[in-house]
Parts: sequence; structure tokens; C-alpha cells
Amino acid sequence: MSKQELLNQLRGALTGDASQDEVAEVAEAVVASDVEIQDAIDTASAAIREIGQKFETGEVFLPDLMIAGKKMERCMAVFRPHLEVGQDKSVGGRIVIGSVTGDIHDIGKNLVATMLSVGGFEVVDLGVGVGAMEFIKAAKKESADIIALSSLMTTTLPYQKEVLDLLREMGLRENYFVIVGGGPVTPEFAADVGADGWAENAALAVGLCTTLMTSGDAPAAKTVLA
Repeated sequence: MSKQELLNQLRGALTGDASQDEVAEVAEAVVASDVEIQDAIDTASAAIREIGQKFETGEVFLPDLMIAGKKMERCMAVFRPHLEVGQDKSVGGRIVIGSVTGDIHDIGKNLVATMLSVGGFEVVDLGVGVGAMEFIKAAKKESADIIALSSLMTTTLPYQKEVLDLLREMGLRENYFVIVGGGPVTPEFAADVGADGWAENAALAVGLCTTLMTSGDAPAAKTVLA
């Protein structure tokens, strides 16, 4: 099978009805061939972005989006060990996400996490009710690029600020981009607490994170609104 045929097979497995196991099998075949791993990742990312765009336009629905995200995770689990040193960052970036202390709502956070995964980011979901120090420890452990904070209740907004304040106290603020989101979060709040970004919805969050990762700016340089 030619390189292009393998790449086409990979794209079809990700956008079609193939199971996660079948996607992994195609990815293994790619690894065993002379296809460049980065070319395969670019093909997979394009396929998954296509699913994300269809979700935004209503052509596919949330279950389809989540399945696509899981397929991409399986695909990257096969590809990542074969990346050369320094290539991993080009996949998109690594994000830790969670709902802050006191907030047990996860539907919006889960959707953002799924969209980010579909968008080519490696996402570590910490769940709900996550304390400030838990975010920071996870960011250090995972070598994260971005910390994503979610709140659905106005009463938990101070805990988003707490994460940013603690990062500053620990001298770590410039190590991570920090984005904030959720129903009660506004652009003004994001700017006031010194977050690096805010997005109105899950789809825009992907663009926001891509902008931060490719801007060349250092964390805490400015607040980006999407």
C-alpha cells in the first residue's frame, strides 16, 4: 500500500464508522510503514478538525464529536512514542482542565475538553471541584502549556482567581497560559484576574488555545478574547 493510500485509510477510519480498535490498527500500520509520523499526525488532525467543523454547523452531534475525540486519543497513543524529541509540541499542546473548587458542574467543561482533544490538543481532565494547588501540581506533572479553569456558578468565580494568584505567589505564572470560562465568566472578569484568554463557547476555545500556542507571546503578556 502506498503512503497516500495509508494516509487516506487513516483519514477514513477517523471520519467514518471505524471503531477505536480499528483506528489503532491503521495507526500501527502507518508506524510500520515509511510514512513520516508528522505527516500522519497532520492527516489525522485535519480529519478531526473536519468533524469539529461539522459539529459547529450541526451536521454531526455531540456523541459523534466525543467518539472522534476518543479515536484521536487512540491514534496519538500509537504515534506519540515514535515522535522525535521536540516534535510532540507540534501536535497542538498539552492542557489541564477542570471545574474549580466548589463547582460540580461538568457538562460545559466536558464539551470544551472534547473539542480541544478533537482540535489536536492533549487534554488532561481533572474533573470537578479541583483546588488551586491541584491544578498547579497537575500542570507541573503533565508539563502542561495551558491551564483551563471552568465555573458555572458565580459563587465559584473567586476560585478561578485563586489559581492565578497562587501561580503568582509561587513564581510560576509565566510558566503556563491560563484561560477561564463558564456561564458567569465575562471578558471583563478574565482581564481583571489577569487570565491569558476567554472564549464564549467550546468551539471558540479551540481557536483561543491555538492562538495562544502560536502567538509567540509569553503567558501573562495580555488577555486574548475569542
